[in-house]
Amino acid sequence: MFTTPQSPRPNPPLAARRAPAQPRPLVSRNSVLIGLTAGAALSILVVIAFFSLIILGAPKRVASGVSVAGVPIGGLTTASATDRVRSDLPPQQIVLRDGARQWAISPAEIGVGIDLDATIAQAADAPSASTLSPVYTVDLALAQNGLLSLAPRIEIVAQPGVNGRLLDIPVMLDRLRLDVNGEIADSAFDLDMIDIPAPVPQLSHVVEPGQELALIARRYGVSIDEILGYNAISDPDMIYPGQTLIIPAAGEFVPVNPPAPSTNSGRAIVISTGDQRIYAYENGQLVRTHLVSTGRMVTPTVLGDYAVYVKYRATDMSGPGYFLPQVPFTMYFHQGYGIHGTYWHNSFGRTMSHGCVNLPTPEAEWFFNFASVGTPVRVI
Repeated sequence: MFTTPQSPRPNPPLAARRAPAQPRPLVSRNSVLIGLTAGAALSILVVIAFFSLIILGAPKRVASGVSVAGVPIGGLTTASATDRVRSDLPPQQIVLRDGARQWAISPAEIGVGIDLDATIAQAADAPSASTLSPVYTVDLALAQNGLLSLAPRIEIVAQPGVNGRLLDIPVMLDRLRLDVNGEIADSAFDLDMIDIPAPVPQLSHVVEPGQELALIARRYGVSIDEILGYNAISDPDMIYPGQTLIIPAAGEFVPVNPPAPSTNSGRAIVISTGDQRIYAYENGQLVRTHLVSTGRMVTPTVLGDYAVYVKYRATDMSGPGYFLPQVPFTMYFHQGYGIHGTYWHNSFGRTMSHGCVNLPTPEAEWFFNFASVGTPVRVI
């Protein structure tokens, strides 16, 4: 069978040829999500950091509703709160109390002031709607001087038929030293007082022309204040010839049988807790004597033979429940027991101390100069 042959089909040009298909890279859906999440997290961190810088740079504010002693400072910056309290804080007042007797004073009168920085720092950390009291501080030297100044208003001088009440300043100073904020938190301060029994007058003295009260007091070995108190005299210059004075002693003090010193060689000191007197001896001879105040029943002065072991012209003194700054002319003779000057009371001849031997400051200076380290001290 004859067939017509077919023409061959020409090959297409190379350019028209299709390139073989390349395989597509495989992209994980998880990878996309991770990338998006990381980016978002980074953005969030940047925003947080930005606002943190703003917050840290912003001044701290007191919580809403906070007040200090009635001065509202809620919502204020600490700087503004400081200015507000400084300008608007009303004058502070505390009440001194001795039972039913009361005296209103400013805290500054007993050395108490406001620590403004600590007060605002406390307010800045307080929760909303807090009502706060100021944070107080105390200058003990000013406190001591203040209490001494207030003593004439507060104390009751013992007189025949009238018991006395004296401020126990060492105890009150210690209370303020340990916790001034706690002591006046209720705007009151309870006074520590010492009860003094009414004296029994032993002698009367008729004032002679030209006699001064100081000379009369020295003659009888008592203090001017005691004569003033016993006779209800307010001005020591207001005495007159012929006036009869009650003397709180058994007559002019001429010791008939003074206590014996521990040695008859050199200088020695004897303290009689029964007579409330101190005696100075040189080579067995009495050269000076004066009234003292030794320890009360609850804080007695030690008895026995000792010797001065250290001397201070002025030193702070503290013990259980009391504190006194810069006590003058102090001589320690046994542990914390000493002979020293006393500026916080003038009731010598009575037990008044926390165990030490109290002297008027001028007398303490005399004994301080008289004795040296090693001088025997006998306490009976």
